[in-house]
Amino acid sequence: MFNYNQETIYSLLCAVLPCFIYLLVWGRKKPLLHSVWVMIFVLYCWQVYDITGAGGLSDILYRPEGSINPSFIQGTVNLIPFQNFTTGFFLNILMCVPLGLLLPFVWKAYRKFRVTVLSGAGFSALIEVSQLLTTRATDIDDLIANTLGTAVGFAVWFAFAKLFGQRMKTTVDGSKEAWIYIAISFCGMFFLHYPFWFAFKVAPLIWH
Repeated sequence: MFNYNQETIYSLLCAVLPCFIYLLVWGRKKPLLHSVWVMIFVLYCWQVYDITGAGGLSDILYRPEGSINPSFIQGTVNLIPFQNFTTGFFLNILMCVPLGLLLPFVWKAYRKFRVTVLSGAGFSALIEVSQLLTTRATDIDDLIANTLGTAVGFAVWFAFAKLFGQRMKTTVDGSKEAWIYIAISFCGMFFLHYPFWFAFKVAPLIWH
């Protein structure tokens, strides 16, 4: 019998374990507290991949049952903004508020509004493009909402930084470090996460 907790742990390891290995090898000279916040950031990224259903290699190797589309592109695309102005739009805003807060808090390079917001847009675009491999929709509204959420998160961080000063700032610059961890965690999910294989081949062995 398949246990969803097992799949969650498997999914988590696909994203987090490669980042943890990278941190141990190349990030061990950084302050311990910074490393803790980096792993919190990676956990957040994994949650976003999991919630949004980011595409991966498994979507190419395991086609939906009954699919007759030979193309890698399985999803639909909406490039007309504000076509789906529903609760989901506001939930997408809320989902990226932590991104806008964590980036400037953990890395000095993101304490500029433009840099953080563009990073939020890039992060969202990465996920939206990957969803072309799935049967989900790649939607411009999601990109807009995620970018707005990042902007809101930055505004929250900025307000708290004014109130609490250095307690809302770390001392590590690392302008590329955030994107290194985004890339590693995303590639971990893209290349290592095979939910169907895990459910039918590995999970039964664990259960028994």
